[in-house]
Amino acid sequence: MIFIDSNVPMYLVGFPHPNKAAAEHVIAAPIAREEKLVSDAEVLQEILHRYASIQRPDAINPRLTLCWPA
Repeated sequence: MIFIDSNVPMYLVGFPHPNKAAAEHVIAAPIAREEKLVSDAEVLQEILHRYASIQRPDAINPRLTLCWPA
């Protein structure tokens, strides 16, 4: 079981950033091994706070879907 912190979905789905490739690299191996990825309510709170504070509510759902797929 691997914990996914808020920075991972923010870098993966976000605009180009120097840490985007690192986030992709870190997450690729556990996904390939089909390991269980988990997150928590604090991650949700951080994502909501970040994108509400910069008035980008449209950016919330893609990140939440990455952490909590249907």
